[in-house]
Amino acid sequence: MIGTDRIRTLRNEVARYPLPVLSLYLDVDPSRPENARKAYALRARAALRALGLPKSYIRSLLARLRLDHGVPEARTVAVFAGEEPDRLFESFMVRPLIPQVAAHQGVVARWGEPYVAPLLLALGEHPRYLGVLLELNRVRLFELFLDEIEELPALVQPLDHSQWRPLREHSTGAPGVPARGGSGKDLFDKRVADWRRRFQKDVALRVAQEVERRDPCRLLLMGLEPEIHAFEAALPPTLQARVRERIAPPANPEAAASAIRPLFLEAMDRVEDELERSLLDRIRERGVWGFGPTLGAVDEGRVHTLAVPWRLDASVVWCAGGRVVASVEEAAHLCPDADPLERPLADVLPALAEHHGMELVVLHGENETRLKQHFDGLAGLARW
Repeated sequence: MIGTDRIRTLRNEVARYPLPVLSLYLDVDPSRPENARKAYALRARAALRALGLPKSYIRSLLARLRLDHGVPEARTVAVFAGEEPDRLFESFMVRPLIPQVAAHQGVVARWGEPYVAPLLLALGEHPRYLGVLLELNRVRLFELFLDEIEELPALVQPLDHSQWRPLREHSTGAPGVPARGGSGKDLFDKRVADWRRRFQKDVALRVAQEVERRDPCRLLLMGLEPEIHAFEAALPPTLQARVRERIAPPANPEAAASAIRPLFLEAMDRVEDELERSLLDRIRERGVWGFGPTLGAVDEGRVHTLAVPWRLDASVVWCAGGRVVASVEEAAHLCPDADPLERPLADVLPALAEHHGMELVVLHGENETRLKQHFDGLAGLARW
């Protein structure tokens, strides 16, 4: 499965491929009836024929695709191939279904310049999380991105109190009479508490380092309430602000990461739904919305967070120099000397986001419906 770092470097890699390049995205979800008996290959063949590619090229590419696609958990496969697939062929498996693929009946095919925008938009759709499973003397860490889960090295600090046992009880010389200043058991409990605090601080430092490597990153804490409360108190305020949800521990704390993954994903869905709803509320209060006005604010560099629907099928007019407007009439007014070109908004969004330092937030479900019905399909928070 492809990861976030690979997606970020992929754009530069495919830009060095000799042109023309085939970019092919397919819905290969085995649980969908539409994909029974590898029907995605038929969709791919039809899309390649529509591009006017030779039959020999199509046969060669589909043969490579059948060989390379062998990950049953993948729902999307992305392929980049040159004029000779036997010499240049790269395929990448992605667990979630990519929005543009869903919006185009399960297949997107381009010939010419490499088309990496669908993968780049997936970065905005799937923010990265760090899951922390807290136990008494062990903490397991998990990175979650694009519906994938990867377990990082755990932190373990055994509680060796063999040297403490002589201190458990003081003797007064009189049976049944406790020593002044409390019993040795009190001292033992204090040492255990001190050990736990040191362990929590060590874990907090490690988590801070992992978050810094993955910035931006959100935190999910899993464990019993006392463990979560004590650990969260040991975090610096900047990390406490990143904690998005606290989750009950699994029935089996020793379970494999794949078994714990659904618990984290359910929590992530709840978090993202609430964050998307909150974003629309803030936009309603002090943002900009409406397709034309929002696009104009983006073109002016005023938008720092842009909310877009999961099924993004709108088009924009692209002028030379990178300006985007909602209509040909606006293009004639703003860039009269340029030859405007109509392009899918999904194609230009990654470049716009990078150019203007803009965060993309892809909305799902009820939030997507609300964006389309009450915000005309595009909205954002403005810098001024």
